[in-house]
Amino acid sequence: MAILLTLPLLMGSVPYASYGYGTINDEVFPSLAGAAPVRLITGADLGVGALRNPRDFRFGKDGLIYLADTGNHRILVLDGDLSVLRVIDGFDRDGVRETFSSPEGVFARADGTLYIADTQNGRIVVLDKDGSLLTLMDQVQLTGSTLTFRPQKLGVDGAGRVYVVAGGSTEGLIQLTDEGEFVRFFGSNRVRPNPIEIIYRLFLTRTQRQSREQFVPTEYSNLHIDDIDLVYTTTRNVREGQLKRLNALGDDILLRGDTGSRAVFGDLMLTPRNMSRTAQFMSVCLDADENIYALDNATGKVFVYDKTGYMKFMFGGKGDQMGLFADPHAVAEKDGTIYVLDAGRGTVTQFRLTEFGEKVLLANRLFLQGDFEESLEPWTEVARMDAGYEQAWYMIGNAYFGRKDYAAAMEYFELGYARGSYSRAFGELRDDWLRDNFAILFILAAVGLIGLAVYVNVRRRQKAGRGKAA
Repeated sequence: MAILLTLPLLMGSVPYASYGYGTINDEVFPSLAGAAPVRLITGADLGVGALRNPRDFRFGKDGLIYLADTGNHRILVLDGDLSVLRVIDGFDRDGVRETFSSPEGVFARADGTLYIADTQNGRIVVLDKDGSLLTLMDQVQLTGSTLTFRPQKLGVDGAGRVYVVAGGSTEGLIQLTDEGEFVRFFGSNRVRPNPIEIIYRLFLTRTQRQSREQFVPTEYSNLHIDDIDLVYTTTRNVREGQLKRLNALGDDILLRGDTGSRAVFGDLMLTPRNMSRTAQFMSVCLDADENIYALDNATGKVFVYDKTGYMKFMFGGKGDQMGLFADPHAVAEKDGTIYVLDAGRGTVTQFRLTEFGEKVLLANRLFLQGDFEESLEPWTEVARMDAGYEQAWYMIGNAYFGRKDYAAAMEYFELGYARGSYSRAFGELRDDWLRDNFAILFILAAVGLIGLAVYVNVRRRQKAGRGKAA
């Protein structure tokens, strides 16, 4: 269980407390901020008027930025400096102008082909880079389901397969061909009923059972497709599996630390105002090193995990200051700059990694690449900057363990409260000592056995001599 903790504000430049998790994952420790807000952008700043309930903000494969200004029924196309290049509020279809109705999702391929989840019109609109209509996916028939197709978020893999988060879809993501033909439901969330609830239901009538919560899979809230076509998903209202990495079979392969089994993500810190809050993940993205940025709508926090599921740091929160949000809906990252879209205020907040955050991610990248020696210097620098950052001591211990300096590894594992790793290093140190001193131990054992044999023989002769004398 997470500990009850009230954290101080550790950096004067950020309006939120920053913290990390210990090597046992449910220990919460204060830390320096890994990212800090540097700019707040409104629709007026962009020159397009106020943004109304914007729901999606992401980098296209073509390097441009696409913003779904949902309440204004339009898509904004921005460059890397957040200057508006185009405003797309409709398209021509057979000579007739059609418009969008509350589009909630957008995705762009490397050639500029644009996929728009035209949510309230129940269709996906595919445009070329000039805004001309290529495909209209408006007659999607979901085989074996009574669900009405209402796309909210979408992504396209390298083979042109379209993955869709649709409102009310508890069967999983919807997979379509590049022409909009239904293929299958993909990667449904598994339901894990409470055993006590199952036993309790045995004593209820049918009416009582029907009135209780049903064991129905939870629908996804968003997705992200990486460069090798693995699909990352977010799910709301669940206590485990809030983040997933799905392979081609729809199986979750997101590793979670050393055990590879823990499936809990989100806020583990308990405060008087947050004793049982379930994370409401709304958006996920990856950086170039496969670090995962996950946005929790409930707390307004962005959690940064490495590709093995360890949280490195978090930032953000709910509130009125820059760096805090009312109703955050999307997160995107590019070259160390992170963008968070606040639907409640119609703003985009730009964050930059701090020196501390950069050091943490650099050290972690080197370590995960197997460059243990190279990772030692940045991890040591992280520990120097923030001695309370337990993971730094733990990773330094791992680096020394990799170079077979088990005595030093034990010292740093102790500082990082990594008991299991400390025992592992102690075992290796003991085995090394036994190997190095085997000859001496063998000689000592042999001398001891010979001495024992001589002693026994002498004692036997003494007893025999006393018997004859008697």
